[in-house]
Amino acid sequence: MKIVISLITCLICHFSFSQVALGFPEYNVVYRGYDNKIKIGAGAETAFLDLESDQAQIYRTDSCFILKPHASAKTITVIARNFKDKNVVGTWQFRVLNLPTPTVFWGVSPAGSPVVTLDKVNLRVGYDDNSILENPGFEVVNYQVNSPLIATPLPLITGGAITQEVIDALTKAKTVNKGKPVEFNVTLQVKGRDGLIRKMTAEYTY
Repeated sequence: MKIVISLITCLICHFSFSQVALGFPEYNVVYRGYDNKIKIGAGAETAFLDLESDQAQIYRTDSCFILKPHASAKTITVIARNFKDKNVVGTWQFRVLNLPTPTVFWGVSPAGSPVVTLDKVNLRVGYDDNSILENPGFEVVNYQVNSPLIATPLPLITGGAITQEVIDALTKAKTVNKGKPVEFNVTLQVKGRDGLIRKMTAEYTY
C-alpha cells in the first residue's frame, strides 16, 4: 500500500506541462491548435495514468501525453485517473490562448537582420531555436516584397518560396544602389494552427 501511495504522490507532484506560457507569467496556459506536451515526472510512465477532458483531445505517446484544446475552448479541465482502478488522482484547469506572435525568417535570417543569401531559400514563420514551442505549424499563404529601390512593384506571391523575380529585383536594386545595402520589407499573410490568419511585416537589408 505504501508503494502505491508513494507512486501516486510522485505522479501528482511531478505532473507538469513542458511547453507552456511562452511570454506569459503563469504556468497554466495551453495553446489552441497546438500539440501541447504533458510530461509525467521522472521515474514514472504515461502507462500509469489516463488523462481526460471534455474541452480537449488527449492522446498518449511513450514519453508524454499530447493535449489539443478544442477550437472554441477558453479554459479546459484535465482529470488524471489511475490507469488500473480509475480513481481520480488529480484535476487541473488551464487557460487556452492563441499561439504567441511568431517571427518571420528569410531562410535562417530573422526579421530585422541582414539577408545572407537570396538563392534557394524560403520564407518561414515560427520561433527561434531556444523556444519551448516546437513545430508550431505556421504556413505562409502569400507575401510581397517592397523597397523604394525597386522601380516596378512586385506582385503578390503565393506560398513562401523566394522566386526568381524577387531575386532579380533585389539584385538589380543593389546594383542601382552601387553595392550598398538595400533596405526592403516583406508583407505576409500567415495561417496558424489556431485558425488565425495573421498579417505580418518583416524588414531586412540585403
